[in-house]
Amino acid sequence: MKKPPFHSSFQFTVRGILWILRNERNFQIHILGLLVNLFLIVFLHISSLESALIVLCCFSVLITEILNTCIEKIGDYIEPEFDSRIGLIKDLAGGAVLLATISAICVGVLVYWPYLMLYFY
Repeated sequence: MKKPPFHSSFQFTVRGILWILRNERNFQIHILGLLVNLFLIVFLHISSLESALIVLCCFSVLITEILNTCIEKIGDYIEPEFDSRIGLIKDLAGGAVLLATISAICVGVLVYWPYLMLYFY
């Protein structure tokens, strides 16, 4: 099978991101979190290294959410009716998103806390 040209591959990738942005509420919430963090980075004048850490954490949450959605869609395709085994697989994928989110929140607290203390006190 011949591979599509690069620009076509890129278009397919963008189509996937736009699909998840339009259709998945949790992804939309995570995008909102990214936007809030970008605002805080600019507003609080966060250092470059700390900004990179915050952005990396935000994107790790977005990536795990996309992978979680992929796993859910594959599970629904394989077995449209409820199946406890597929339910467990979906729960595990959701747990990965939760862990990525908790770690991002922890990093956010550690990075933002000193800046917020200087700003408010």
